[in-house]
Amino acid sequence: MRSAPPSCLRAFVPSCLLLALFLTSGGCTSAPTGNGADAVFIITGVGGDSGYGPMVDALARPNRTVQVIAWGSPMFMMNFSTESIHDEAETMLAKKIDQWHADHPDGQIDLVGHSAGCGVALGSLPRLTQAHVHNVILLAPSVSPSYDLNPPLQRVDGAIHVFYSDRDDFFLDWRTSNFGTYDRVKSKAAGNEGFPTGKYPAEKVIQHPYDPTWEKLGNDGGHYGVQADAFCREVIASLLPAR
Repeated sequence: MRSAPPSCLRAFVPSCLLLALFLTSGGCTSAPTGNGADAVFIITGVGGDSGYGPMVDALARPNRTVQVIAWGSPMFMMNFSTESIHDEAETMLAKKIDQWHADHPDGQIDLVGHSAGCGVALGSLPRLTQAHVHNVILLAPSVSPSYDLNPPLQRVDGAIHVFYSDRDDFFLDWRTSNFGTYDRVKSKAAGNEGFPTGKYPAEKVIQHPYDPTWEKLGNDGGHYGVQADAFCREVIASLLPAR
């Protein structure tokens, strides 16, 4: 087994707090914000819906409903790589997307996934029976770089945006290399090194390596930097402008 990098020490306390929070929260899905016909579904990581408030606030618009979707088992360690839990979560999300499309046929649907929630978002798309989505934003995706984006791309009218950072070395390098990614591959995750360059059309899969200037926006490049308020408002929201 590879030894953990020194930077894992700064992640130890947050991960323990995450465990305590998740075991007491039950991972419930939050109530929607707004009542517009357009929708943004934010799919959480394995730890439930804590910490996504700034993202909801940044994406809220008068004509848009924003909802945080938590998923999986209260025993959050099972959510990293358990295929049956992933199947259930992907099916659940696909049904929500299809139902939203049925209720709001002229509405635009966007997805924002974080960590393992990126796997749920990607896995839900080939399961859709009616709907397409516009854009998909993957924040620190814990799927492997070899994950095939072609099936989900068939249901994406806009683009898949991938945010990755080599500073995310505990969760998306050490942990995934030793215990596996969402798709059960022992390697660095796409959220650490991105997807292979040139494998997908550049206009359909747009990759965003960590930019050190984002540190001024509260994003230090670690696993939870993408939840920073200023980063959500200035970077994520700019990719999902109001119609």
